[in-house]
Amino acid sequence: MTDLATPTATVPDVRRKTGRTRVIGAIITVLGAFIAAVFGIGSSAQSHTSVTFQPVNLSSAVPWHIGTLTVPTRITCIVMGVLLIALGVEVIVRRPARGVMGRFGVAGVFFLFALILWAGRTFGPSQVPFINFTAILIGSAGAAMVLVYGSLSGVMCERSGVVNIAIEGQFIGGALIGTVLASTTHSFLVAALGGVVIGGLIGWILAFLALRYMSDQIIVGVVLVTMMSALSSYFNLQVLSPYPQYNLGNLAPNYPIPLLSKIPIVGPVFFNQTAFFYFMMILVALVSFGLFKTRWGLRVRAVGEHPKAASSVGIDVIRTRYINVILGGAIAGVGGVAFMAVQGQFQPGYTSGLGYVALAAMIFGRWRPSGAVVASVLFGISVYLADNLQTYQIPVPTEILGMFPYFITIAVVSGLIGRVRSPAADGLPYHRD
Repeated sequence: MTDLATPTATVPDVRRKTGRTRVIGAIITVLGAFIAAVFGIGSSAQSHTSVTFQPVNLSSAVPWHIGTLTVPTRITCIVMGVLLIALGVEVIVRRPARGVMGRFGVAGVFFLFALILWAGRTFGPSQVPFINFTAILIGSAGAAMVLVYGSLSGVMCERSGVVNIAIEGQFIGGALIGTVLASTTHSFLVAALGGVVIGGLIGWILAFLALRYMSDQIIVGVVLVTMMSALSSYFNLQVLSPYPQYNLGNLAPNYPIPLLSKIPIVGPVFFNQTAFFYFMMILVALVSFGLFKTRWGLRVRAVGEHPKAASSVGIDVIRTRYINVILGGAIAGVGGVAFMAVQGQFQPGYTSGLGYVALAAMIFGRWRPSGAVVASVLFGISVYLADNLQTYQIPVPTEILGMFPYFITIAVVSGLIGRVRSPAADGLPYHRD
């Protein structure tokens, strides 16, 4: 009887999964139709887009030269739109069990690329006669770097069973203390250490309230973000404004890697970056290896999935969660310093909700560091383009463009583009027997 009842119990889950797959296919199809109709047919038949690959404002390590690529805007966009329509129809008809999110990522990249081609076309509204593809990738890498720090912080916390909504507050704290320390000591290493301290401290407060007093983790996180926002505004008004020597807006220098930085397109993006970018790549590898290849990682994941079972074999659940939440906070604090190092002077509110976007990237990446990186790249490109597409005088209000990254965030966290399973004990208070 049990064996016969089991398939029936899973029918609603199968139907929901099939329905979400069809929704994703429909979204891809609509994106393809929009690209073909608006960006393709909507462009003049004589319009073309020039794409350059030479980065700007690089004093050294200029990559080997690549000539300008000129493509017909209408035909290129129509072809990309038709390909996406075919991809969407394939998802709707075949309903593949794997690779659906990958297909959605391809659709997102196609849409962004078509938008760029359409924005910089001739006979269009843009006063800029070309698209600097490498410059866009470099700018997007800076935004993605900050999101990777935030999503890694979320992975560290939530894999142990604690929801860290306070990432935004840790970004703010890291950026604030980082700009003061960098301005006074002229050392980004000292600023990074300050970010570690302030981020870890906020993480400890979150852990203390959530684990000691079993407070609601979401509410505590929101309160911490609100507190840091208010404190940063007050500190800016009372200290940074009257004493501008504490907010000089130092930008972190780039450290080009010999030969590798000369590779066209890829070189400036990955191998001519700040120390924060290189440390981010190392941190991704360390967290991935630690969580999935070491005994420590096995214990962390056990605590996040089934804390009572972990406790029964001698694992100290509370101690493990404390350590992970503090480490996660320290990572986010460094992310705040990294944001300051690529943005310049501190300003209240200039993180603009990136902590929440980082959480969405973590969910999109299924609580895995590698997946979070891929999601952060997609989100980073959308954040950068939303901030910089005004350069091409797109006939869309600035406020609407700025909403793009958050539309994607809502779609991810609502499960519209696929529901993923969080660690089983994520956000649940643990009661010692």
